[in-house]
Amino acid sequence: MSEKSSLLSPAALWRRLGLARHNWPGRFTVLLATILLLLVSQPIFSGHAFAQIFADAAISLVLLSALYAFRATKTYFTIALILMVPAIGSRFVLQFTSNPTLEMVGAVCSCLFLTVTVFALVSRLFTVKSVTFDIISAAICAYLLIGVAWAYAFAFVELRHPGSFSAALFQRPTGNMAPLLASLHTFVYYSFVCLTTTGFGDILPVSEGARSLSVMEAVFGQLYMAILVARLVGLEIAQSMKEER
Repeated sequence: MSEKSSLLSPAALWRRLGLARHNWPGRFTVLLATILLLLVSQPIFSGHAFAQIFADAAISLVLLSALYAFRATKTYFTIALILMVPAIGSRFVLQFTSNPTLEMVGAVCSCLFLTVTVFALVSRLFTVKSVTFDIISAAICAYLLIGVAWAYAFAFVELRHPGSFSAALFQRPTGNMAPLLASLHTFVYYSFVCLTTTGFGDILPVSEGARSLSVMEAVFGQLYMAILVARLVGLEIAQSMKEER
């Protein structure tokens, strides 16, 4: 009875949620919250006078939260920091001027930063010994970041070869606002359509580069879900058997 009570104690429940004192407030849960903020704020504030300010703030929070989540991993932290500086800096400069080269640099650095973060998250999932709420958050973060990273890859393809997609949904503003900043939410939308293999058909890849990336994302998304579910189920079974002993 005492053993069961100890498992249901606030401290034990706190640890199972991944929110132990050494890990407070749950680094991957914080990252997940910032990613959801980014995905929700993009369509809500689209067309608003301060839309790009909100978008820049949201993506900056995602990048900073990723650094916070893996701050103890020196290799990741160093690589991510090197990529984060041009990723955030380019977005700030593009608020005042339109420069295709700078846009491509920002898109590439953002894509690489998110890709490195996804690899770090997946590596973490395959090294943990138990399933907690924070670990589940890490799995969700990796999936969502795959979609955002591919959105930047699609943006780079469109910037490098305009007209790579059939739809006229990508904005081409005449003012100072850069096309990438004005249209990122559309790239994110198309990316998740590919990732989930929904296939609405309102945006179609035309160029070879766009088609190849679309197929790769669809395949990667299905493989990730299959492998992830197998990994988490295996961990949960092993954890249950250990507790029964």
